[in-house]
Amino acid sequence: MKPARRAAIMAGSVVLAGVAALAIAQPAPTVPLPPPRPPLPATAKAPVPTPSHDALAKLVARTDAVSKEVSKIRGLPLKHAIPNEVVDRDELRRRLVAMAAEDKTRTQTAAEGLALARWGMIPRATDYTALLLDLLSEQIAGYYDPETKKLTISKNAGDDPQWAELVLAHEIDHALQDQAFDLRKFEDLPEGEDDALTARRALVEGDGIALMLEVMLSRNNLPVPWSNPQISKSIEKAMGAPGNGETLDKAPLAIREALIFPYRAGFTFVAALRRRQPWSAVDAAFAKPPQSTEQVMHPDRYLAGDEPVQVVIDPLPVLRGYSRAHHTVWGELGFQLFLRSHGIDVATATTAAAGWGGDRTIVLARDADRRPHQAVGVSRSEWDTEADALEAHEAAVKALDKGVGAVVEHALTRTRWLGIEGTLSWVERKGTSIVIVIGAPVWAATTLATDIWTQSRIVVKATASPKPPKSSKSP
Repeated sequence: MKPARRAAIMAGSVVLAGVAALAIAQPAPTVPLPPPRPPLPATAKAPVPTPSHDALAKLVARTDAVSKEVSKIRGLPLKHAIPNEVVDRDELRRRLVAMAAEDKTRTQTAAEGLALARWGMIPRATDYTALLLDLLSEQIAGYYDPETKKLTISKNAGDDPQWAELVLAHEIDHALQDQAFDLRKFEDLPEGEDDALTARRALVEGDGIALMLEVMLSRNNLPVPWSNPQISKSIEKAMGAPGNGETLDKAPLAIREALIFPYRAGFTFVAALRRRQPWSAVDAAFAKPPQSTEQVMHPDRYLAGDEPVQVVIDPLPVLRGYSRAHHTVWGELGFQLFLRSHGIDVATATTAAAGWGGDRTIVLARDADRRPHQAVGVSRSEWDTEADALEAHEAAVKALDKGVGAVVEHALTRTRWLGIEGTLSWVERKGTSIVIVIGAPVWAATTLATDIWTQSRIVVKATASPKPPKSSKSP
């Protein structure tokens, strides 16, 4: 599968039925809205009635009219008609399975699953591919494919015609984004730049959620009170609530939060831009997109030009017989989810991750043995200040202390654990840099502890703006 197609359907350019429904259903209490769709109880499986043939026919017939409506509200020209189709749940599942089976997608998904399991962010026994298929089969209400230029509505959208039209509007917004900004090019980043890609997808999906809200309010002759920050806080809270779907609610925390992030944080990011300016400010963000999830989570940092540094990890020859199975940038979001996956509470994890400045995180594995407990995780991160690094270091130590083994060294700047499998793990800080290693074979640990510092480096972009003072950063 081509990367753009995988991004469109397996990861982005979709509207998630439960997430978006709760977002729109629970606006800020001060905003006068029409009666919302009631949120589902936390223990209930999302009932999705099958739309009738007549309802689907009416929805498809409305595509041109809704396209013109969205174009007017969003301020993006409709350059040409948008091909569309409706598929049932079985066909959606069949397409997802076919995409997951393609060689490149299968390889990428296996590597992601290995990395998540090695870092303790999903249980080792998780069938990661099956989990993704179940999640997306449950959640996708529609998607726009920037490769085929076709808009697809799933019967997961339900039988409420007003809601189905909002789903249609969301996907039309993606089509207009593509016509204006070329989504394939927009999301074409080097392999391993996952934090930057997540930030860009947050802009795409946040735009779509904001557009849905404006369409709904416009149809009721109500303005969107973008100047009221309570609206974004309320919607962000709603999207994190249970009731988005049984599979999503039961998914590992890291998977659930990563799936919701582009919608929840993306909406907050777009709302922050709209508080200051019209839709043209969002258009400008497509020309100069957020570089990290940090910038999405803290829009003031985006506006201040607080860009991440690049961290490079060169080959580590001491680990002979191992090769790089996965590499990524965790970003502020990833580091926060790593901590939370190991039992650190939300408030502590959020505060500890807030000083993130850049990272490179890799997993090394033997070609003949790709089991997570036989792989080695290595991460080097850079923090805005030494105080930020100290805070993150303490949180990481507490996180790993809950399950990687018995403490064999505990010093001010380094803590090491010996695992039951005969491997060493450690967290070490030097100034504003932190190294985290999980599962290193004992025979390589001493040399690796030195090599990870000498074989990695920080690259500061020549055009990067100075970091704003800590006090000027949004919480």
